[in-house]
Amino acid sequence: MKLAAVLLNYNDYEGTRAQLDRIRDFSLLSRIVIVDNHSTDGSGERLRELAGGKICFLSSRRNGGYGSGNDLGIRYAAKNLAATHILVANPDAVFSEDCLGDMARLFIQKEKAGAASAVMRDRQGGAQKTAWPLRGFLPELLNSGPVCRRLFSRFIDYSPSFFRGRGAVRVGVLHGSLLLLSAEAYLRSGGYDPKVFLYAEENILARRLSERGYESYLLRGQSYYHENSGTISRSIRTPTERQRLRQESERYYYRQYLGIKLPGQLLTLLFQWIVLLETRLLERLGLLR
Repeated sequence: MKLAAVLLNYNDYEGTRAQLDRIRDFSLLSRIVIVDNHSTDGSGERLRELAGGKICFLSSRRNGGYGSGNDLGIRYAAKNLAATHILVANPDAVFSEDCLGDMARLFIQKEKAGAASAVMRDRQGGAQKTAWPLRGFLPELLNSGPVCRRLFSRFIDYSPSFFRGRGAVRVGVLHGSLLLLSAEAYLRSGGYDPKVFLYAEENILARRLSERGYESYLLRGQSYYHENSGTISRSIRTPTERQRLRQESERYYYRQYLGIKLPGQLLTLLFQWIVLLETRLLERLGLLR
């Protein structure tokens, strides 16, 4: 097993450099690939200067989004560095080498594993939503609305009892802030969809892996800290802008991967219009930032 890590940078030298400093001495990592996603603030040039030894630097010709940038690094690590497993780590995901080691061992125990992660926690140490089912159209649509998500959570998400007393749990989808991938599974499944700029990429990757017979696992005995959407909030500043982009990705996912037809598309537009109004109202009231 040969592990490499991919760090994606977009206008965040400090965050990417801090992540590099945290993991560069991990003995489990043979190489670290920094991908600059066509930054506009000069951070790419500054990160390029760090290349050497186990650190590689790649620069994307355009900012094609989260999936596209990570895809560049993953494919480089698999094809040029002969990595068998590749860690995708957001700059704001803080984890230990023990956590990485346990995730790596899971691939030895589960021969069909395509992706693995640990429990995501907030600043106070509380567990965040790290995994969810691969849903059909209506449950996924309900999940996209903040109010409906809370009203129907017991029907569209895993219950606490699903995880209780279990170590490595097979799940549908894993949160993408920290993800260890089998290079073989990634390449065979097609990996991230380059047509999605941001959002829905986790569902798409999980569905592609599943369709090729690979499984996703959540390791309950390990955890990491994540500053949720820190990079996204800096680059897309208002909640309404982020919601518009999210909805565009959702519509693409529903059409291309869930196969909805015209009635489903019309229902989606109506539902998203209501959610967007709700987002604007909460933003004006100062309840969303």
